[in-house]
Amino acid sequence: MSLETTIEAASDDLENTELSDRLLVAAAALFAEKGYEQAGVAEIARRAGVTTGAIYSRYTGKADLLQDAVKNHAPNEVSQLLRAENNDQSPEDILADMGEHLLDDLDENRGIFIEALTAARRDPELANVLHQVAAHEAEQVANIVKAAQESGSIDPDLDNLALVRLAHAIGYGMNVTRLLGLELPTNDSWTDVISRVINSFAPPNNNNSEMMENNNDNH
Repeated sequence: MSLETTIEAASDDLENTELSDRLLVAAAALFAEKGYEQAGVAEIARRAGVTTGAIYSRYTGKADLLQDAVKNHAPNEVSQLLRAENNDQSPEDILADMGEHLLDDLDENRGIFIEALTAARRDPELANVLHQVAAHEAEQVANIVKAAQESGSIDPDLDNLALVRLAHAIGYGMNVTRLLGLELPTNDSWTDVISRVINSFAPPNNNNSEMMENNNDNH
């Protein structure tokens, strides 16, 4: 293969990647804005600045595109926290940050994830994609909990999976609460509750010590 051919091939790969990224961004925005049922392939193509043929040359249809959009845009605050500059935080601090971020503004990523949950009831392949996304996040949370148990800040007798599922229940539940437009607590009050929940996971002796310290502070 000549150098000219190599450069041309690399350029084509770059253009294909950029085009795919534009399609996924446009699809994610439209799915989150209008919902899966109302979002049309033609509108996705228009927003991405391409023809519908460019979509059908890569995807079999809207369902296939939604699956890829979910893979690329699914929310994963755990990964973001672990990649952050302050990723030298203790496991319990990371868990606290995860809880606090639940009051952040709903973004496009959460919107498409919630929309995909609804569509997944009728699409087994999409349901499998969502399962993989949730399982990956659960694995990360499980590792954080395990580290906290090994450091002694979380009771090692507590079941790891039960704690992970509780984290999922709180996270997903808060997203649904916000989508319903229900009133939210203040940041300070929410942080206080999350901190108390995490502190309650400490070994019994630690909890007793904290209670005694709090009682002494009050007198």
